Amino acid sequence: MIYPDNFEVKTGFQQIRIMLQRYCLNRKGAAMAMQTSFTDDFNTIGRLTGTAAEMVYLLRFTGNFPAQDYYDLSDALVQIRVPGTFCEPETLSELRLSLIAITEIVRYLNRLDAADFPYLKSLTPEAIPDQSIINKIESIIDDKSEIRDKASEKLFSIRKEIRSRISGVDRRINQILAAARREGIAQDDTELTIRNGRLVIPLPASNKRKLNGYVHDTSATGHTVFVEPAEVFEINNEIQNLRVEEKQEIARILVDLADFLRPFINDLLQYYSFLGEMDFIRAKALLAIEIGAVRPELINEPMIRWRKAVHPLLMIALKQQGRKIVEQDIELSGAQRIMVISGPNAGGKSVCLKTAGLLQYMLQCGLLIPVSDDSKAGIFSKIFLEIGDEQSLENDLSTYSSHLIHIRNFIENSDRRSLILIDEFGAGTEPQLGGAMAEASLEKLNENGCFGIITTHYTNLKLMADKFPGVFNAAMLFDTQAMQPLFKLSPGKPGSSFAFEIARKIGFPEKVLVNATSKISQSQLDFEKQLAQLEVDKKFIEQKTAELKVADETLSALVSRYEILLKNLESQRNEMLKGARIKAQQLLEQSNRIIENTIRQIKESKADKEKTRVLREKLEKAKTDLISDEASFITESETYTIAAQNKEPGTKQEGKPGGPLKKGSFVKIEGQETVGKIEEIRGRQASVLFGSVKLRTSLEKLVPATYAEIRTWEAGQRFSKPPVSVIHQLNDKMADFKMSIDIRGKKADEAQEAIARYIDQAILLRVNEVRILHGKGDGVLRNILHAYLRDTPEVVKFEDESLERGGHGVTLVYFR
Repeated sequence: MIYPDNFEVKTGFQQIRIMLQRYCLNRKGAAMAMQTSFTDDFNTIGRLTGTAAEMVYLLRFTGNFPAQDYYDLSDALVQIRVPGTFCEPETLSELRLSLIAITEIVRYLNRLDAADFPYLKSLTPEAIPDQSIINKIESIIDDKSEIRDKASEKLFSIRKEIRSRISGVDRRINQILAAARREGIAQDDTELTIRNGRLVIPLPASNKRKLNGYVHDTSATGHTVFVEPAEVFEINNEIQNLRVEEKQEIARILVDLADFLRPFINDLLQYYSFLGEMDFIRAKALLAIEIGAVRPELINEPMIRWRKAVHPLLMIALKQQGRKIVEQDIELSGAQRIMVISGPNAGGKSVCLKTAGLLQYMLQCGLLIPVSDDSKAGIFSKIFLEIGDEQSLENDLSTYSSHLIHIRNFIENSDRRSLILIDEFGAGTEPQLGGAMAEASLEKLNENGCFGIITTHYTNLKLMADKFPGVFNAAMLFDTQAMQPLFKLSPGKPGSSFAFEIARKIGFPEKVLVNATSKISQSQLDFEKQLAQLEVDKKFIEQKTAELKVADETLSALVSRYEILLKNLESQRNEMLKGARIKAQQLLEQSNRIIENTIRQIKESKADKEKTRVLREKLEKAKTDLISDEASFITESETYTIAAQNKEPGTKQEGKPGGPLKKGSFVKIEGQETVGKIEEIRGRQASVLFGSVKLRTSLEKLVPATYAEIRTWEAGQRFSKPPVSVIHQLNDKMADFKMSIDIRGKKADEAQEAIARYIDQAILLRVNEVRILHGKGDGVLRNILHAYLRDTPEVVKFEDESLERGGHGVTLVYFR
């Protein structure tokens, strides 16, 4: 049930119908646009919105849905059910083109995966139209919608004879004209013309009897007559007779063609119904694309949970003015069923109410609605609307009387599956009495269990939210500094009308304002002041909350960063101690070997003084070398030089480590100064840890770090403060980074390289989520991408995009 009868006019749905009709290419589709109606059947709404959402995907991401020659030949086919009737050549040409279009649509839809497009697949015929029909028409009608000469042997013969006779007539009449010019019967500049379908010679009226022939016409002045030569006249009569035979043969051919088509008429009518439905679905999808509409999650119960809802007509109007519409979050549920919206005049209360009415009606007419795709939409059996001036001179009804009649109907007919929309509830009469009537009516509507949105300025209605479960307040926000509305709905508290503040801003006389203030009760004035102060406090709290959120995120990032640094330092300390123990053990073993060898040689020389002296000198030198090695080791240990592990024999300490890059090697990205450590190598790709950031890149882009750079890195100097150059680089990269990438059309190796480069950048920049468009096709690019993502530890999960935004052709990637 929809109330009142002019609901579509009041909400603007009539304009939506007109927009739909303009998108239709087909008479039947346009008729469906004007006939589509409200339904509360959940399955029907699911099917209607499902087909539209699937078509949106096809138009947005494939762009090649067949969209021409949507002729509707249903009426013409019905007319030739009677034997002896036929279609005109132009109609048959349109029949052929439209059957080709239907064939292309059916083949297109049959190639789709039923799992991805279940609704469109359910509408698609299994077979294409009988191609013999197209072939038969093509054999008779050419591309100019004319009957072919070879449509029959007799027609070919007749037309051949006509052309021969016409050629003879042309040749003979030109000869006669030339002779008439020479003899002075016709003027030198006289040219042949046509009268009554025949070639004639214009002659001066005084010479008409000098040429044997028949006068077909006379000029307006009477000075010129148009004569057909007698010998040509007979030939032209023969041509006219042949023309009659031609028409008779064409009629016979068309009747035969109609006889051929007659057994197919029922099937063809079904195909034209299918074409009309596809045209209407396509129109709904084009409208959805224009207004940014989606298919929200459908819930088979009365409720509304819309995010970023907009009024489509207002959005289009503002867009034409270069302005942007304010999105609204609207929610009605079991605990909070009736929203009482208050706030300043021209603040957006009525627009919010109309948005709810229009979008809910659009949805239950099978259209997509402009909300975010995480919205949820329920189903209502009845929608009641009371908005605007309904004064009736014919029925002797005042505005308020009309208002009460509407409210009475709401009270008598509403139930738990009803949506009530009332603008300026109780207005139109003495405020106290009107407010009391509105309050009592709202109590009854609440008892009925209905859902609703009500706008008001009455304080008693604002206070009902504290008394009655199911009723809650919402305010249209107002900038108290600029003294102008923000057009943003904020549930949870009532809004002030800001009457005095607005009056003061526009320069209303202060004395009048003071006088007006004295005329209202102190409690009312205090209430309005409290509402205004609440607005200021709320804005302040929101600002501080945002600042605290930023500070908390910054603190969390710092704590996380320093935890990683502490862990790295602890790991380095353990590595250093382990290296020290190994080096000490090596020094001890070397010392023991030297001492044992010296003792053995002294014994063998039987303590020869000279030999003993030489051995003592060697022992002293070995001792000095060991002390030098130990000192060198201690110095290296203090700066934790693991770089020696990468050093090849014969290299100099001041240079770069030699040998191939491997796990544990210290490197830089070519052209940059930051040193990192290789954590892992897979093929020609390496994972490098730069501070607390891990980056995957190709080995070709890496160069070994020098020992001096490694010692600086190992000494922890890089951990004290992030390098300024790195910060600048990250800032530059973040400014240029796009949150989505399109890899369609790339070869497998190109796509894999692009994916790796893009994912590395996202990880480096600490992006939370990215969107990768790879298309459907045969699924090769999708498989490559998903395989790569599964092997990337920084990826916490990945999933397909919602159906209307790409489905299996787009992957969303989320990072840790």
